[in-house]
Amino acid sequence: MSELLTSDSQALPGLRPDANFGYLFRLAHQRFRALLDAELEDLGISAQEYGILSVFEARPELSTAELARITQVTRQTMHTSVLSLEAAGMVERRARNQRVVLMSLTKHGRRCLEAATERVRRVERAALAHLSREDQRTVRAWLAHLAAMAGPQEAGANRRERR
Repeated sequence: MSELLTSDSQALPGLRPDANFGYLFRLAHQRFRALLDAELEDLGISAQEYGILSVFEARPELSTAELARITQVTRQTMHTSVLSLEAAGMVERRARNQRVVLMSLTKHGRRCLEAATERVRRVERAALAHLSREDQRTVRAWLAHLAAMAGPQEAGANRRERR
C-alpha cells in the first residue's frame, strides 16, 4: 500500500501509512472532495451540492428539514444551499401546506445530476484504481460500517444504558 504514496504526496508532513488515522482520513477526504469540486466546476455545482442533488434520486420530493437530516447539516446550512440550487434552476419549491415546502429537481437539475454522476464515478474509479475488486468491496463495506457507527449522542446513550 505504501507504494501508492507518490513523491508528490510525500510533500505533506506526516503522510505515511502509519500516520495518525484521523489525520490520514481527513487528508483523504479533503483531497477527494477537491477532485470532485474540480470535476464538477464547469457544471456549476460543488461536491456538496452534488450530494444534495443525489438525494433526489431516491426521494423525488423533500422538505429542507428532510434534506438537512439526510445530509447531516443544519437546516440553516441547507436553506443556503437550496437557495443557491434554486437560483441556478436546479431545484424548485412548492408549498404542500402553510408549513411545509417541498423541493424537487427541475429538468435542468436532473440533467446536471446525470452529468455530474458520470464525473463522480470517474473520480471514484480513479481513487480505487490501485485496489483489487475484493479490496474495493472491503473499503466500501468499511466506509458503510463507519458511516453507520453511533454518533457521540447515541454512543453516550448506549453507555448509560449498559450501566
